Amino acid sequence: MWAVLVWVVVIAPNAAIGQDVDAVSVQRSIDRGVAYLKQQQTESGGWPEYPSYSCGLTALCTLALLNADVPPNDPAMVSALAYLRRNRPDRTYPVALQTLAYCEAGAAEDLPRIRRNVDWLVKAQNNRGLWSYTQQKEFGGDPSNSQFALLALAAAVDRGVTVPEDVFAKARTYWLATQQSDGGWRYRDAMPVTGSMTCAGIASLIITEGRMTGVNSRVQGDKIQCCGGGDEGADPVQGGLGWLARYFSTQSNPQAGGQSYYYYMYALERVGRLSGRRFIGQHDWYREGADRLLRLQDSFQGFWRGSTNGEDRPLVATSFALLFLSKGKRQVVVGRLQYPSSDATAWNRHHESLRQLVRHLERDWGKDLTWQTIRSENARVTDLLQAPVLVISGRQAIAGGDVLADRLGEYVDQGGTILFEAEQGDGCGDAIGFRRQFADWVTRWYPESKIEKLPIEHPVWYAQRKVDPEILGKDFWIYGVQACCRTPIFFVPKSLSCRWELSGLLFRQSQLSESARSQISAAVSVGENVIAYATGRELQDKLQQRFLLTGSTETSRQRGQWQLAELALGAGGEDARRALPNAVGLLSQTLPVAVAPVGDPVTLDDRTLSDVTALWVHGRTDFQWSAAQRKAVQTYLDRGGYLIANAVCGAEEFVKAFRREIGKLDLDEPLAAIAPDHPALTNRYGGFDVRRVTIRRPKRDANQFAVQTRTTFPMIEAARVGPADNVFFSPLDLSCALESQNSIQCAGYGTEDATRIIANLLLYAMQQPPAD
Repeated sequence: MWAVLVWVVVIAPNAAIGQDVDAVSVQRSIDRGVAYLKQQQTESGGWPEYPSYSCGLTALCTLALLNADVPPNDPAMVSALAYLRRNRPDRTYPVALQTLAYCEAGAAEDLPRIRRNVDWLVKAQNNRGLWSYTQQKEFGGDPSNSQFALLALAAAVDRGVTVPEDVFAKARTYWLATQQSDGGWRYRDAMPVTGSMTCAGIASLIITEGRMTGVNSRVQGDKIQCCGGGDEGADPVQGGLGWLARYFSTQSNPQAGGQSYYYYMYALERVGRLSGRRFIGQHDWYREGADRLLRLQDSFQGFWRGSTNGEDRPLVATSFALLFLSKGKRQVVVGRLQYPSSDATAWNRHHESLRQLVRHLERDWGKDLTWQTIRSENARVTDLLQAPVLVISGRQAIAGGDVLADRLGEYVDQGGTILFEAEQGDGCGDAIGFRRQFADWVTRWYPESKIEKLPIEHPVWYAQRKVDPEILGKDFWIYGVQACCRTPIFFVPKSLSCRWELSGLLFRQSQLSESARSQISAAVSVGENVIAYATGRELQDKLQQRFLLTGSTETSRQRGQWQLAELALGAGGEDARRALPNAVGLLSQTLPVAVAPVGDPVTLDDRTLSDVTALWVHGRTDFQWSAAQRKAVQTYLDRGGYLIANAVCGAEEFVKAFRREIGKLDLDEPLAAIAPDHPALTNRYGGFDVRRVTIRRPKRDANQFAVQTRTTFPMIEAARVGPADNVFFSPLDLSCALESQNSIQCAGYGTEDATRIIANLLLYAMQQPPAD
């Protein structure tokens, strides 16, 4: 029944290609490709090699399998890594691929081997910044060898291995010098610009820039400068992306004459991921590419095969295809809003910031992650929800008016989190226009809430790493807006992005003053804390379909329609004001009978309760019923009414109060936990089998915030007045799960389980015999 809910599929703006690709089909394809590679592994632990390339093909296959989530302790990987460790390659491709495989596996014992390979690659670079097939520099080098060398060196830096700065600087000089006037790159001067070489150029520039000080952020002694000194010239990365958008294809390697298709797809994935782009031009590159690769996969054996440049060997093509599918679907942890402005860089003055922040998060979480840029024009809420945290930066008010404000407000209502950062101070001047607009938007979204300084006990100060706010300056603090069970909106008065961009210096172990190093590290910690707090480290698959919680606005009574009313209790239930309408909106899609919410919360008297079939009671604070109110509840239950209650965010004060007040009624059966086989938890009445659900509890300590999950039966209590249970109470949260899809800060259930539980309780109530 759940499948008939209104799911909103995320589709590219002007492209139908790939819209049917889902996480399940992609994973099935990856699994089949993994099975094929494992079947081809030889007894030596490797795969059949090309002559003179030592362990190159084995390194490529190993890298593909590791990225496809085959763990290093898998028997196939143990054998493959042992094979690699027995070989010492002396050509650029195998040296680079072996290094990438070692870095992906992450074994401490391979660090000396990574350093050895880094030394080899550093010595092999020629004065033009290029690499050839070997260390014989007189052959001049080529961009293909060079891009793989840079990939390996970048991975080594992420593993803590030092690479001389001038290696990246010389490589950058080469790629800048060889970019064509149309923005693309070619393999040789006499050859055409191609998709694969343009992707190589874009990725190489991003890699080399990320290992050098940004033009808009720099360290001068103890001071960090975030504005000024920017390069006013054209951005070469944008030029390359422009070429790729004009000639974009997932059907072939653009302008390459049918050559090197799978090599190109691996390079395309790299560009999309490193640039944080979901769309290249109007193309959802990953969905379109995955759709194409799934169609090309051999239906029987699960391999891919190309036609030229070694891709006629299925081992090569399959490895590149797996790298695209697995690396391209990395989970998105954060996004940045791109909004129109007269200053083209206003939305992202520090374009390396999120990439560097995610590098730190990958290291600390021990998993591969990614980020995205989301364009504000025509972006739907489902597009925004691709990123659980959205960073919005600026100095001036943002164009877009009420439409953008309403869309962002709905994004927050649907479970998204926004971090606003005013780019002021540190040489940037004031951001009064941005601050005023932020305050206006908060008032628009939450007229009864205030922007507050978040206390040092708030998890944003320690969810991932503990932060001392004074390190970032006496004028720094984190502000927030509380909404229901969480803080979905954060504001900082100075640029964190500036410091995130500079955090690449921490990977390179650059010489920094203690003050500057501490500032940069603290800013990274704040960014990680916001993401850890907002997600609880629970991330959605990139291809997972997003759905919207759409509340029902139908309040008129129709024949045969159940009336579900909220009780005006004055115990904090208004904090989850959207819970009941959202519940009815979801239930209307799952229940075989009509359910409608009563417009306004009702009071406890016989007249207002006379037409109410079921009464929704929730709150988070203590309350006490008067004698008259208790009498009204008793009368309501005596004549067959049903009461469904839960503690908003699992608040203990409300739990104690509800149990106390219900205990004062004249009950045939007192409030007690129901058995796991209670019919209301089964599908006996046409609902769901909810005897196994996931209960989530936030785990807070002085140093970290996390979410613990446990699969078990629901914690539901019931009481009885008459022949059947007609009071149901959940001491764990249901309301916040229905208020927002992100209720991880509460002890309770996810949205899907919460809806199923309520559906079952209503179906049980509807099919009980009437009271005498």
